[in-house]
Amino acid sequence: MNSKIIALMLLPLLVACTETTGPAPVQTKPAPTVTRSAQSGLAAFNRVSRRVEPVAERSCRAIHKNANPKFCDFVIKVHNDPKQPANAFQSIGKDGRPVLTFNINMIRSIQNDNEIAFILGHETGHQIATHLSKTQQNQAGGAILGGILAAALGGDIQSGIDLGGMVGARSYSKGYELQADRIGTYIADRAGYNPVIGARSFNRTKGSNAFLSTHPPSQDRIDTVNATYTQIKAAKAKGQRTPPITW
Repeated sequence: MNSKIIALMLLPLLVACTETTGPAPVQTKPAPTVTRSAQSGLAAFNRVSRRVEPVAERSCRAIHKNANPKFCDFVIKVHNDPKQPANAFQSIGKDGRPVLTFNINMIRSIQNDNEIAFILGHETGHQIATHLSKTQQNQAGGAILGGILAAALGGDIQSGIDLGGMVGARSYSKGYELQADRIGTYIADRAGYNPVIGARSFNRTKGSNAFLSTHPPSQDRIDTVNATYTQIKAAKAKGQRTPPITW
């Protein structure tokens, strides 16, 4: 395992909304209220990531047995721009390894180790469930369909491609977030943390029922984690020390 935590000092970075699959256009939201110092937050983040990352990698490799070794070799990065809104997302690096990026305000706003573990597990869940590649496929398919419809209706083809791509990329995003929540529940539990406590971070965020929003309502996410954790405990009660990950 060659994964490491990299501090990026004030480098420009495309930012996505909290806990997303990949980067989106830069946002200009005000910085969030933080609950701890950067030093305290980074110490906790380092401590938890050292426990969660190897668990996530082993879990990923157990599911993707025939994948390229890089597929499950997570890189964890910290972006130190204090002006950015709290944010974490998964992307793919130039070397093909999955990258989990947290910014400093996300780390400073997380209240306990269980929350850090769950959010880390959630972001690894996007890679395990191949959400980024699926989103790109949905985006490409939507762009083609949008262009065809625009041409058939006599509209601007490029506008149709752009709109179709956006709708395609977001068409399954809420479902993907809930799937990553389920996987994150397993990862956090396997690393020795309580995902139900971790998911309380959703009480400080707001999802949406809007069609083009990327995140489900917070209560739906909390309910998903609670139900998944109940299933994990029931499986353990029946003698399964490590219940298989499902989403």
